[in-house]
Amino acid sequence: ELGQSIDEIFVEFNDEALASASIGQVHEARLHSGEHVVVKVLHDDIEKTIAVDMDILAGLAQLADRVPEFRGYRPQVAVAEFRRAIERELDFRRELQNMEEFTRNFGDDPKIRIPRTYREFSSKRVLTMEFLEGIKISAPDKLDAAGYDREALARAGASIYLDMMFTQGLYHADPHPGNIIAVGDDVIGLLDYGMVGLMNEELQESIADMLMSMVGNEPEQLTAIITRLGTVPPDLDYGSLSLEVADFAGHYGSMPLAQFDLSGALSEMTEI
Repeated sequence: ELGQSIDEIFVEFNDEALASASIGQVHEARLHSGEHVVVKVLHDDIEKTIAVDMDILAGLAQLADRVPEFRGYRPQVAVAEFRRAIERELDFRRELQNMEEFTRNFGDDPKIRIPRTYREFSSKRVLTMEFLEGIKISAPDKLDAAGYDREALARAGASIYLDMMFTQGLYHADPHPGNIIAVGDDVIGLLDYGMVGLMNEELQESIADMLMSMVGNEPEQLTAIITRLGTVPPDLDYGSLSLEVADFAGHYGSMPLAQFDLSGALSEMTEI
């Protein structure tokens, strides 16, 4: 893929994958110049597999669109959006550009580490980047043993994401625990930039208004924002929606954090 053998590019290259996911895997390596790196490569023939799977999904979505109960979920639109997202992930040149843009946006922020990229050793199917040493945030015992302040890490992570969404307008859209590591006392390392999201100024303001409505317990305002942001059916029962939103906001808005049921809240929000 890079026009050279592994030995010509790397002085060390571990054949055993460090990690493997749905579309690719990463290998630990070292460049001849001494830099410790990870090399992300697409699985063999993954493009063909995904193309077949997406055609199957598209067919199922067409069938689902004929079922009245499913029509409101817009199955064909959802599958088309998923196809666009996963096809973008299959081109590592996009991920490299995302990483470089995040580096420009957060280059002066001491709370975040973004792996350096190596364009000369990257392509559509291969991405070479700096190896970031750290502890996954899903391992609290290891964080405690290493002396990390978990509250400081949580505050740093929240600050970074709020900055992404409400200042930069470009955010990391795959924040599962495997992609977030602690690399310092209050420093977060973010991995995997294959999926990012964009928020224009109008959307930023609407979501800020939505949060303020939740905090201020203003269900009517919250309902108005939801219907403005989302795609609502022409026969929407606005009164019933308003009552559901008021009940949701009243129940979860005043709940102590220690008792907050995130899974339940997300499920109920989806049902509404």
